[in-house]
Amino acid sequence: MSAWIVSRDHLDLLLTAALAWEITPPGEADETGRMLWKENLVSVAYPYPYDRDGDRPGPIDFRDRHVGTYRFQPYPGPVDPEVVAAAGASLAYQSCEHPGWTSSTAYRWTTHLRAQATARVAAYLDEHGPVNPKRQTRGEQGWYVLVDLHGQEQVRCGDGWSVPDRGVFTRAFGLLTLAAVRP
Repeated sequence: MSAWIVSRDHLDLLLTAALAWEITPPGEADETGRMLWKENLVSVAYPYPYDRDGDRPGPIDFRDRHVGTYRFQPYPGPVDPEVVAAAGASLAYQSCEHPGWTSSTAYRWTTHLRAQATARVAAYLDEHGPVNPKRQTRGEQGWYVLVDLHGQEQVRCGDGWSVPDRGVFTRAFGLLTLAAVRP
């Protein structure tokens, strides 16, 4: 298994959802982000003990000291629970490499956020309609169609795994086949 340090933007995305869904109180966003990033750093350092500050897999400009300087910046656009679920799964995947992960506060927080995101997907789709991956610009890979063993197609969000930019929610909303306008 490989792991990398997630970006500040990745944490901002998760915390934007956590604040919107009242999982994290507004005054605790910075502290929560630092806690999540620290757990991610511990996880990446565990399987790569010879990597040093500045050489760890992740953002090119990342230094270990950045963990203590995290400051939350909210994301624009409606919070898409499918994007949050993918981003939460990615953070969990990047942070589970060390033995203390399952007993950590970060594990409990991430698990709770992912459960909340999953529980909100149906209502979000009812209100806004599903994503149509064919509406992506040429070469964009944020959303894809997964065909299961029974031939059923499911639309999946890939954006959250790397959080390529701060327009993830706005871009995802633009790909929705907006539900009929309600009177």
